[in-house]
Amino acid sequence: MCLAAACLPLSPVMELPGRRSKTMYNGLAFVNFSVADNVTGLDTMDGHEMPLTGSLSLEPSCILILIITGKVILNILILGARHRNVGTSLMGYCCVSLAIVDFMLLLAIAAIHYFQDFTVVGLRFTSYHICLFTQIISHTYGILHLPFLLASGLDYYLTIVKSIHIPCACSGLLYTACVVLLWTGAFAHVLLSPMRSPALDMGQSGYQCTFYISSQSFYLSIVLVCSIFTALSFCCFEIVAFLKSLKVISYARNTVVLFSFPQGDMWPVQGGKRLMAALLFSFLGTWAPFIVFQIVIIVLCAHIPGYMDMNVPWLYFMNSFLIGVSYGLKYPDLQRTENTFSKDPFISWKYCIMPCLKAEYTKVMPLRDEFTSSVMTV
Repeated sequence: MCLAAACLPLSPVMELPGRRSKTMYNGLAFVNFSVADNVTGLDTMDGHEMPLTGSLSLEPSCILILIITGKVILNILILGARHRNVGTSLMGYCCVSLAIVDFMLLLAIAAIHYFQDFTVVGLRFTSYHICLFTQIISHTYGILHLPFLLASGLDYYLTIVKSIHIPCACSGLLYTACVVLLWTGAFAHVLLSPMRSPALDMGQSGYQCTFYISSQSFYLSIVLVCSIFTALSFCCFEIVAFLKSLKVISYARNTVVLFSFPQGDMWPVQGGKRLMAALLFSFLGTWAPFIVFQIVIIVLCAHIPGYMDMNVPWLYFMNSFLIGVSYGLKYPDLQRTENTFSKDPFISWKYCIMPCLKAEYTKVMPLRDEFTSSVMTV
């Protein structure tokens, strides 16, 4: 695996030997090159020139602060938009911890940018620490995509598929310890692993800040998008049958999408494909714009620095995907409890799953009694 570097200069312009890509702009230069780690040299991701617009330029540290500020605001908006009655989950703790780390990074680089050169408890901080801290965070974020996905997948496998009940107090402590362990392991790997810097000409001076670009998120995006399209192709006829019965109504001051059929009629879709179609409708109804965004990134092979690539919307997207897969694996033996269907803070899965279960299972759901015909809501 190779690390592509998106560079922000913190000092005068310099050139790299061999492959050169330099953009001059009011004394600033964006130099692009690749930094290989010690894993393998097969997955090379080359950097691309960063376009500059306008007649005036900001300091690189100011640009970085603006980017991190936008990410922190996005984190606050996403966390504030969650459903309030949501059960605890490991991915939820991961999202909160990521938002905290982003906020701490913003405070650190903003303070260093403002004071420039200062000392705290005997430690001296200069503008070069802006690059150092962002490099550490970028590399840490870049290697946490797969651990977060696997750990959350194991959590849902145990709590949904295997129906293992963990008391709220114990689950909170367990999730907190797991998140702390994941972050500690990632930071330890980054700080203890030797990293090779790009070779520079001896006669050149200057300092370039290179940011880690992870291949984990890129390949995870490919896997998730391909899985979604595979599921769509597998149950395409069932989806067409559901679309023919689609209705949009207002219920309790909310917009509800219904897939209804006259009383006494049989569902046009039976078995596991019916559930898969219902899960896809619910998932795509929430995350379709994000999926389109991921497809654009994949097609363009866009290289996003690690401190931007790992974000709260991306984690909640993987969270919804894992929950949908877990429901599909557990069907038709899902437990009929609110805790089972309150794992996702953005998708109300119970309204699309309950009509697919046996009739005797649906008697405990009050919404079912509101409709006299066979209805599936998404």
